Parts: sequence; structure tokens; C-alpha cells
Amino acid sequence: MGGKCRSAGYAWLALNGVLYALAPRLALKMSSKMLTMGFENADELEPREWYQDATRATGVGMIATGLAGLAFERGGEDSQGDAEADEAETAA
Repeated sequence: MGGKCRSAGYAWLALNGVLYALAPRLALKMSSKMLTMGFENADELEPREWYQDATRATGVGMIATGLAGLAFERGGEDSQGDAEADEAETAA
């Protein structure tokens, strides 16, 4: 159960990373909507260019982390199955 939740979390991270890397302005707009709901005139805020670049870099990092996590999860499942097969052969 924990492995499936972890895998889903890694996939979600990678998908968010794609959004942040390909459309940083949209990602910033969506996240700022949530953060500034209690303020007036929050729609008039404009992110600076460097902040958009930092958001894009964060997205690339999120993609790499999510895909690496998924790869490690998949590799862990394969090695667990191999270990169980080895134990079964040893016991027989």
C-alpha cells in the first residue's frame, strides 16, 4: 500500500514539474491564486522574469526527482521479487 502511494506521489511530482517547466507563468498564477485568496487586488501582481526562470528550474528538478523516485520504486519491486524467488529456491 505504501509503495503505491509513494509511486503516485512521485508521478504527481513529475506531472507538476512538467507544468512548472513548460508553463511557469501559468503555474505561478495558479499557485498565487491559492496563496493570495484573502487579499484584494492580488490579480494585479506580476512575477518578475527571474522568478519565472527560477520556477522553470524548479519544475525541471521536480521532473527529475519524480522520475528518479518512480525508477527506484520500480527497481525495488523487481529486486524484492528476485529476493523472494531466491529464498524459495534456497528453502526447497
